[in-house]
Amino acid sequence: MLKQRIITALILLPVVYILLFNVALDYFAAAILVIVYLMAIEWAKLSNIKTTIGGIVYAFLVSTINLAFWYFDEALIVWPSLSWPSYPQNDLPLFYLFAAFAASLLAILVVLTFSTNKRWWQIKPSKELFGLILLPAFFIAFVSIRNIGYIGGNFLYGGYLLLFMLLLIWAADTGAFVSGKLFGKHKLTKVSPNKTWEGVVGGLALSMLIGWGGISALSLKVNNIGLYLGVILLIGIVSVFGDLFESALKRVANIKDSGNLLPGHGGLLDRLDSTITVAPLFYLSFSYLGWFNG
Repeated sequence: MLKQRIITALILLPVVYILLFNVALDYFAAAILVIVYLMAIEWAKLSNIKTTIGGIVYAFLVSTINLAFWYFDEALIVWPSLSWPSYPQNDLPLFYLFAAFAASLLAILVVLTFSTNKRWWQIKPSKELFGLILLPAFFIAFVSIRNIGYIGGNFLYGGYLLLFMLLLIWAADTGAFVSGKLFGKHKLTKVSPNKTWEGVVGGLALSMLIGWGGISALSLKVNNIGLYLGVILLIGIVSVFGDLFESALKRVANIKDSGNLLPGHGGLLDRLDSTITVAPLFYLSFSYLGWFNG
């Protein structure tokens, strides 16, 4: 299993590098569109859509939403809105980012009440609706972050921002694993029995350390360190609960992995569960507070 994980990671690293730094924005958006389609097929599986045709139809619906955004707001270079962050406007990509943030907060509530409140899972379309909000928002957020600095000629800056966001998420996950192994005693939730409060604290601490380093590495225009670290802490918390929300979906569906596309890792959702909830928050908070230097 470990050997498979390492081999898969070594194959994925150059692919991720090329996507972040070596393709034009349109091609990047097309690649994310395909990735979200594959994620949607896995989400359908977690939503108890049992047939292959049903999963394809669900993934096609998610892709149709994404393509509709692209068709009606085809100027990817100014996503999610020409008006943002000066003032909110009724642009669909921006609306979807806010809807995804609201859905992420609801997902946190679902996880916190997992053991005591089963009503969430009795609402039959609830899981499908979560996917129809979160997955297109993932597409919009990734394209919106990647295009930062593009107009100004800094073609790589958005790629570095995406890498920074991923590092924050990976730090929260890796720090939680190491701290949990070394110091973990108090269980976090029944959704994932292996996670501990000590692990979460360690993960959040490492994520904040990465966040601190990102200020100088990315020339972020941060003028309030306390507020900045508070946002980084919130991103870390949302990352943890994004992972737990997917774990809850898997437990309810009685599935170990969301898929088998990545040998040793499971499916795309198993690797990108936290990113789905973090990406809209990362873009909205950093852009609204004027921290991007692009």
